[in-house]
Amino acid sequence: MKQTIVLFFLFLFAISCQEEIEPNFSFTNEQEEITIEGNEKAEVTFSFSSSREWEATTTSDWLSISPTSGDAGSHQITLTATSENTTGTTRTATVLLSSLSLTHEVTVKQQATDFVELEQATYQVPATGDILNIQFSTNVEDDELAIYGSATWLTQDVRTRSTNSYIVSLRALPNTDKSSRTAYILFYKETEGTQTLLNTVTIVQEGTASGTSTDYSADKQVRVLQQASLGKGLPIVIMGDGFIDTDIADGTYDTVMDKTLENLFTEEPLKSLRDYFNVYAITAVSKNNNFGSGFETAFSCELEGGNSTGISGNDEAVMEYVESIEGVDLEEALAVVILNSSAYAGTTYFGYSDGSKAVEFAIAYCPVIDNLESESFRQVLVHEAVGHGFTKLQDEYSYEENGSIPASEIKSVKELQALGWALNVDFTTDENEVLWSDFLKDSRYTSEGIGIYEGACTYISGAYRPTYESMMNSNINGFNAPSRKAMYDMVMKRATEQEPTYEDFVTFDLPIQAQTRYITRTASAMTKPLPRPHFVNKKLISNK
Repeated sequence: MKQTIVLFFLFLFAISCQEEIEPNFSFTNEQEEITIEGNEKAEVTFSFSSSREWEATTTSDWLSISPTSGDAGSHQITLTATSENTTGTTRTATVLLSSLSLTHEVTVKQQATDFVELEQATYQVPATGDILNIQFSTNVEDDELAIYGSATWLTQDVRTRSTNSYIVSLRALPNTDKSSRTAYILFYKETEGTQTLLNTVTIVQEGTASGTSTDYSADKQVRVLQQASLGKGLPIVIMGDGFIDTDIADGTYDTVMDKTLENLFTEEPLKSLRDYFNVYAITAVSKNNNFGSGFETAFSCELEGGNSTGISGNDEAVMEYVESIEGVDLEEALAVVILNSSAYAGTTYFGYSDGSKAVEFAIAYCPVIDNLESESFRQVLVHEAVGHGFTKLQDEYSYEENGSIPASEIKSVKELQALGWALNVDFTTDENEVLWSDFLKDSRYTSEGIGIYEGACTYISGAYRPTYESMMNSNINGFNAPSRKAMYDMVMKRATEQEPTYEDFVTFDLPIQAQTRYITRTASAMTKPLPRPHFVNKKLISNK
């Protein structure tokens, strides 16, 4: 009983002492106002001490606080911007610290980010030419704002400014070519030698042959371009987007398909493995022969434009056309979609499944770059369709700004490698463990310069490629030996259902390379890097 009474009095004493402590805030530095950068997820911290328990609140929806409460003692609060400040001016929030009856306000100001806001992002221009008034607003100072055009057929008439609003007048010269053409206006902030891209305008000019289809009778007609004489015949289906009925009638479509076939088999080892493939051309009649807003094409292809070389399309429509060819197994097919455009672009999509497992089906999108006979068209087509589409290789180039490859990306690539894909990159410098270790030990391949070169999968560090240069890097040179082996193995496994050995490949490869290794190429490095292949992780849409 006595012990209980003593404890009770001690409890009362503790409460009375607590009640005697007045709430108080003290700051390491007197902080009445805090500035945070304008980008989303920008953070700033401040420190303080509190004599009692406390809470921190704000009514601003663009600012988050962590932690929002605590006990007596020293603390640090992190303030995070939940959105980018695109208002053009500094915006303000108030953080309220409270402890019992005591309150303290801290003003938080978020700087405005640099922006160029477009009245219109895409412009359509007739073949005869036109005057374009591109209106935009910006908070960038005149001496730091740079505007660049990507085409000589656009000339600047005048540039005016009123307050924060700009109007740039451009004259589009007449287009005498049959095909449409695309240009980009790039808006940069330039400070102390640093460029920051703020926005892009896309300008599409119709060609002289711009028109609309009226006759769709040739749609889905099939030509067998080649039949396999070896193996079970691996299917390649070529089709075009943005070709109208007159392009089919005058033979243009067939000419493009034939040239595509020729280009697909210009690089080893597919050049020597050509007899294992069935190749089909299927006619796709588009409503329009232009791309972009207001136009309709068979596969709804869109060119991203600007600094991007990406292409997207209607995958389901592509599958439908492939399946309309008798005897073609959709799961095994490589679909090649050729765009009726001179734009430099190319993108491949793979990673489709039958519902339970990944299948080999892939779609490679590629325009008729520059013209039908251009080296750029051949290079990009081989890179996308043969490298990414058929073999599922990864890119061997890298961007300085991408830094080190994250663990999540490594995991994703290794999952592809478990499927027999992406065998031209690795994440180790161990000569005994790297995927192409056999080649490093093989004196017969010394002349190819095979090593472990840092930079791949678009990342500058942490990912490695087999050779300094290759078809999967800048599109120059051919496929390196590890890529050729991956391609050879895939053909043998899929077409003959046999598992080739390393020596099987070497026996096939060395005589061919002795003939082709030292061919001088007219190819030049790609003007803009192509996007990484897209792993879609989608189920095939079958109509059968």
